[in-house]
Order: sequence, then C-alpha cells, then structure tokens
Amino acid sequence: MTTQFFYLVLNPTEKKLPYLYSHVFKITYRHLKDLVAQQQQLEAAFREHNRHPEDYKAEWSVGVDGEPQAAADRNDEIRAWQMDETKVVRTINWP
Repeated sequence: MTTQFFYLVLNPTEKKLPYLYSHVFKITYRHLKDLVAQQQQLEAAFREHNRHPEDYKAEWSVGVDGEPQAAADRNDEIRAWQMDETKVVRTINWP
C-alpha cells in the first residue's frame, strides 16, 4: 500500500469564477487505478459541493511525501495566484 498527499485545484473556464483549492487529501492505494478511482470520487463530490461542476477543469497535485509539505505547496500556489488581482482564490475546507 502507498500513502500520498494530494490537493485538488479547480481552474475556472470563465474569468469571473474563483479558483477553488481543496484541503490536502491523504490517499492510500495499492495500484494506480485505485488512486485514480479515489481521486475521481473526491473530485465529483468536490464539484457537486461547489455547484459549478461544468465550469471548471480539475488538476490534482503530484503526490508528495508529507502532509505539511503538500499544504505548503498548495499555499505557495495559492499565493502565486493571488498576486494576479484578476484571480479570485477560495480554499474549501471540505469534507
């Protein structure tokens, strides 16, 4: 079994929508197809929770070794997006 930490970014297809970032997910899997299946389930629920499922394309972070590192990477990415004032960034503490 492999455990990795990931976060999900929903990139809007329209400028007026916010960029949505998930918290860090801890995913344990045996095979790559198990990982993909779990990510797809989380993404579907995340999209439903945020009510704009068709307006975003999803990107998963590359898995990193630890939760603190994954959170730091996500926060760095959020700060980089926030430098551009045309972008609205929201982090979602879900589930």
